[in-house]
Amino acid sequence: MDYLELAQCFEERISSGYYHQNSEVIHIKNKIESIIDNDTKQLLFLTGEPGVGKSAFLNYLDGKFSYDIIKFDIPFLEPIDFVKILIKKTGSEVDNYSLEELIKQVISLYKNSNYIVVLDEAQLLSKDMIEIIRILADSKAFWFLLAMHKHESQKILKEPQFASRPHKVIQLQNISLDECKEYIYTELEKKDATLLANTITGKYIKYIHKLTQGNMRMLKKLLYTSFLLIDYAQKNNEDRYKSFDKCILTMAAIEIGLINA
Repeated sequence: MDYLELAQCFEERISSGYYHQNSEVIHIKNKIESIIDNDTKQLLFLTGEPGVGKSAFLNYLDGKFSYDIIKFDIPFLEPIDFVKILIKKTGSEVDNYSLEELIKQVISLYKNSNYIVVLDEAQLLSKDMIEIIRILADSKAFWFLLAMHKHESQKILKEPQFASRPHKVIQLQNISLDECKEYIYTELEKKDATLLANTITGKYIKYIHKLTQGNMRMLKKLLYTSFLLIDYAQKNNEDRYKSFDKCILTMAAIEIGLINA
């Protein structure tokens, strides 16, 4: 079995082509869709612990709604540049270089459209950007979906620009034990490694879930490192470490900092 190839299955990627749709993801996607279908345009906040998969989830959303998505991966923008980008996304020319006039133009262009403006790492937004988002949200021309770390979201949500306005907070959770098992089995079966998947029994799944707490980033890192260790052992005739077991998982957990040795 090519353990290097198996390791690559668990490399960290945020492309929607590699996204695993577990029940938590489907629940959150349906919740956002229900809000968009039934409420007035407002601010939505997607929160979660680092590594839970917010960025990958945002990429997954693109194309899943009847609404069009305009996504900003890097929040280090000046307000005037942000508004210009929104104008150009419609195929229109920027009519003016006054921020006040640009705001009027962008609201006019989008007021009868169905767009969700998505900003990842929104905890890094400047005060000026927060104010522009507030102005555009008040216009009811846009939905805004702002993704940020859970502990930093509590501070931002207390900002008067957001606290006093209609908004909803949606939290993306770590995956459950059953979802952890489903994810591992699904990825291994894609590589025709069903026999290996069948050897990763309940006790290993529980140990993996305990080590990672169901955090997707750490789960991937643990499995990626475990399979790299087995690959190294096979290539260097280290018989003791040639198969998947608790020892390999423990060594991988030490390597990535889940266990302090």
